[in-house]
Amino acid sequence: MKKTKKPASTRSLIARSILLALYIAVMLIMVITGRRHTILIDNKDAPDGSYMAIDGMEVQIDNQEALEYYPGDRDKAVVQGQRHKIKVDMFMEGREFEASFRIPFGQDMILLSVPKLAAGIEPYFEPFTVLESIASDAANEAPTSFGADSPVGLEEGPPAPELIQ
Repeated sequence: MKKTKKPASTRSLIARSILLALYIAVMLIMVITGRRHTILIDNKDAPDGSYMAIDGMEVQIDNQEALEYYPGDRDKAVVQGQRHKIKVDMFMEGREFEASFRIPFGQDMILLSVPKLAAGIEPYFEPFTVLESIASDAANEAPTSFGADSPVGLEEGPPAPELIQ
């Protein structure tokens, strides 16, 4: 019996398919692990009073430098990858805790509320977009008017100065 060889085109097609699959796998790994995210670390009271800001704490994200936060503070940490660890050391209570979280795929910026995390309220982080923040700030600010309710007409204003020639 003679052995039949596969044509060279079939073998090259298989090799090219394997290489294509490897390239796609490497691209996916790079997108997931190499993407940068911004985490806004928030230490503010809840608008409804369900939790209060922490009075002095030190927060460390992954192996970055630990930063101090006081009530009303907000700062950012730029991280790489999807999975992260946060370590919180509360000054007044003497309590320390750690938590792990995963940033949803496709999310560039999240707002992480440390008081929510400390109180055990889920979810303690939410998506954050700059445009939504600007729109909500503009909606909350009412225009400030000074003086009377009606605009001053030309006839009601002071007389125009006379020119001397």
